[in-house]
Amino acid sequence: MREDDVRAVIDALDLDDVGHVVDIGGRAPELAAALHQRYGALIAPLALDDAGAVVAMPLKAREDYLARLAEAGAGPEAISHAGREDGAGYDVILSIDGFGSKRNIKGLKAFLQEKLHPASRVVIEVRKGSGAYPMLNRYGGCNTLREATKESTGLVVMSVEPEAPPAAQWAGIARELAGDNGFFTDCGDHSFLFVPRGDVLVVTFDNLDIAMTKRDDRRPWGFGFIEAQGWSMLGVMANGWTWFRDGAVDREFDRLREEGFFARFRRVVFYGASMGGYGAAAFSAAAPGSVVFAISPQSTLDKSVVPWEKRYRKAWGRDFSGPYGDAAEASRAAREVHLMYDPYVAPDAAHAARFTGPNVIRWRCPLLGHRLGSSLHQMGVLQEIARRAIEGDLDRPGFYRLLRKRRSFRRYLRELANLALDRGRPGLARRVCLHALETLPGDRHFASMLKRLESGGRANGGRERKNV
Repeated sequence: MREDDVRAVIDALDLDDVGHVVDIGGRAPELAAALHQRYGALIAPLALDDAGAVVAMPLKAREDYLARLAEAGAGPEAISHAGREDGAGYDVILSIDGFGSKRNIKGLKAFLQEKLHPASRVVIEVRKGSGAYPMLNRYGGCNTLREATKESTGLVVMSVEPEAPPAAQWAGIARELAGDNGFFTDCGDHSFLFVPRGDVLVVTFDNLDIAMTKRDDRRPWGFGFIEAQGWSMLGVMANGWTWFRDGAVDREFDRLREEGFFARFRRVVFYGASMGGYGAAAFSAAAPGSVVFAISPQSTLDKSVVPWEKRYRKAWGRDFSGPYGDAAEASRAAREVHLMYDPYVAPDAAHAARFTGPNVIRWRCPLLGHRLGSSLHQMGVLQEIARRAIEGDLDRPGFYRLLRKRRSFRRYLRELANLALDRGRPGLARRVCLHALETLPGDRHFASMLKRLESGGRANGGRERKNV
């Protein structure tokens, strides 16, 4: 693969961690090596027959593949000889110059059904008229990095989108949570759950499939944390990746505002991350004077406004007009808009830059990724930061004291070392590796990177960071 394709793919993956990669047919050693160097991923070169069953890779082909991997900077330690026989699936599946281009895409179906998991990505080269899009769209959303023509192949990154559970299952849980004094409102593709407690109201935004399939307690975003503080909660749930762009949602927020629902509370805070961060900023317009706490939010997905936003293709056709459409404009009515984002994630920084109101307070969290909420949670500081923001006590000294915990956080150290390499500072990358190995003894990724650095080999995963 060309170097610019490798960089484009790594950016489009939108993953904070990659543990296991399968290279079907062994046709993408440069990309596989880059994923190993960037994330410490293990690589499984596999050969499949036309029906998608695993077969033995010819010895010469395997030897050539390992040699090309080594040339690209991934040695024997990068190889997963057994593949993934534990049924856990692969984080990234590569099909370059194979299924979708030279081989019938239907032959990949059985392998995908067995090896995809809810956060998988498929990187596939496709030919025009191959039927790849209809098949891949059954599993998730396709991000086209290079269009296919009659003369050349296209390049696609597919993100798995889990099928949403039946809304009726959630309705039963929500009504029980609401109790006699709260309420549950079913708006079709969206719903509202109100749980009354104290005079602080936290309005959260979440995706139903995440709540029902990825959380053991099957509760909305932040439910346990909000309950522990004794705050009231209004949870807005989307049955899919909708960005809450639904006239029924607009009308329900209008109704709540007109009936004085928000005025009953001493303090109202809109809280969410990514799609939920968009919802928090956009619908804060229903409660002027409220506080917004948004993590890695989008401002809008209107392509005429943000043509540089290449993610979230599934929502591109939705209508982002109206009073709740552009979150950067709608949130101007809030008293404060707290924006937390990683300035090294170019689209997130560009969205943050669109929030220009005097009420905007920016909290930069470098090298913690788009899934910033998850990173802060793993560091053990998300709840304290959120509590302070919701109570109005978040200040810069306190915030950055909490953020110091990133110094022992693997993801941050990995990205810091890679940034040093991107900027031509191998000495700094080496010091980061040494610090990481003191903090995280025996870490395979940092040990491998340090070995490459000290031997003078390539240690960079090939990704060019673009700060906005």
